[in-house]
Amino acid sequence: MKQHRLVLQGGSADRLRIPIELLRDMLGAVQDGARHAARFYVEGLSSQAGPRPRWLEACTAHLVTGLTPGSAVLDLEAPLLQEVAPEQFGGQQQQDLFGEANEPIGPDGSAIDLFVRVLHQVKAGNAAAVHADRALLESCLRLARLPRGDFNGVVLCDLEDDRQSVELSPADVPRLEALIQDTPLPQAVRFTCLLDTISGSRQTVLLRAESGETIPARLGPSVDPEQLRTLWNERVLVTGTAHYRPSGSIQQIAVDSLHRAEPRDELFAHIPFPPSRQPVFRSLPHDQHSGVASFVGTWPGDESDTELIEALQAIR
Repeated sequence: MKQHRLVLQGGSADRLRIPIELLRDMLGAVQDGARHAARFYVEGLSSQAGPRPRWLEACTAHLVTGLTPGSAVLDLEAPLLQEVAPEQFGGQQQQDLFGEANEPIGPDGSAIDLFVRVLHQVKAGNAAAVHADRALLESCLRLARLPRGDFNGVVLCDLEDDRQSVELSPADVPRLEALIQDTPLPQAVRFTCLLDTISGSRQTVLLRAESGETIPARLGPSVDPEQLRTLWNERVLVTGTAHYRPSGSIQQIAVDSLHRAEPRDELFAHIPFPPSRQPVFRSLPHDQHSGVASFVGTWPGDESDTELIEALQAIR
């Protein structure tokens, strides 16, 4: 088991007085964040429909082993990921299923460590370097909002390595709220691309856009795995739901259907960026011969001034 410490800063220095609701929320926030971080590391999304997998429950079976007066200090024990879920975190599984190299999890790594890693990314303030989706970011926000009343901050510690500790305060809440607001909502997409890589053991594939960029995708239950073998390295039309990172790049496409593309499907060959990141219109340079300037102040006819005045007088 890995030893961690959760500190709610402030409070009475001589005795422990903490509302039951706050204690419940504090433990729930860490549990929720660890679950989301572990699932995001393995599956590319921190929240999925249906029951939680057994390996995730095993990875987040945390225990409270101590509670200290003053700043509320809780000692926690977290299962070692490589021990309780070797198929997800042991050996070659450190290579991300989606073509990226995840930062490795050491033999003493826990789900809380993964949560702390995301919190450090958020604190750094670089949206492009934050590897999380909206549900995981909302877990971070939940923890940052905990301090209230006599408490003014929360610290999540690694008892074996102080460098891995992370501190959150109410000052971090606006940054997290903005990051969540900037993270595009999932959207339905149609995407024509090359079926580049097929996982031999999981329902995951890599799609390659015309630009050469690879995009991860997870296949839904309606996709026939046997069909994929006939489509490898072929142009395919994918329909499903795109999930995004705070930077606006695609984290993953949840695939509903996948079949060989037809010539008319090339209309959907562009990477499906979220609408919020696309310009409403493309502006063009204007001069006296284009745009509004080309007709403002100009009579839309070929009559002379004399002919126009005579016509107006005839109307009267």
